[in-house]
Amino acid sequence: MSKPFVFKARLKVADLFHHANHVEVFTTALLKRESVDHFLLRVLGFCALSYNELTFLNQKSDKSMPDVWCENENQDVVFALYASELELEDLARLSKLYEKLIILGIEVEPWFNEISAHLIQFHNISVFSIDRTFIEELKDNLTNSIHWDILIEQNSMSVSDKIGYYQTEVKQLC
Repeated sequence: MSKPFVFKARLKVADLFHHANHVEVFTTALLKRESVDHFLLRVLGFCALSYNELTFLNQKSDKSMPDVWCENENQDVVFALYASELELEDLARLSKLYEKLIILGIEVEPWFNEISAHLIQFHNISVFSIDRTFIEELKDNLTNSIHWDILIEQNSMSVSDKIGYYQTEVKQLC
């Protein structure tokens, strides 16, 4: 892989949907056996939930924890975001653990269509899909300094950096 493994992130998030503006600064890394696509989804998912001050990014490839999560004041995980498609059995198990289970993926409509009939039994699952082109553009311009300005709106997300401007529709499938 020719892309860097460790990243210094400085993310200016303007979340118009939740009426929040803030800056997140941290160091993160591409985890062992993690694809760049999954890494980017984790970071974007973190941005989407970072309006909550108790939002955390899984930086240790801890399989027992979601990719991104929000805690309440008692340190209980209430929102759990997974940056990948999950098996129906995993969805059933995880939906019992968290108040809200969020799936963020790249063009997940085929996967969603296969399992959507079964999702009616879960009241706390949301599935969001973003375009592959958006991820590919971010991947092509990824450097070890992720200095992004992120704009989150009702059904879209955009990222700008020193190289360009990238935008995607965020489709909520359920």
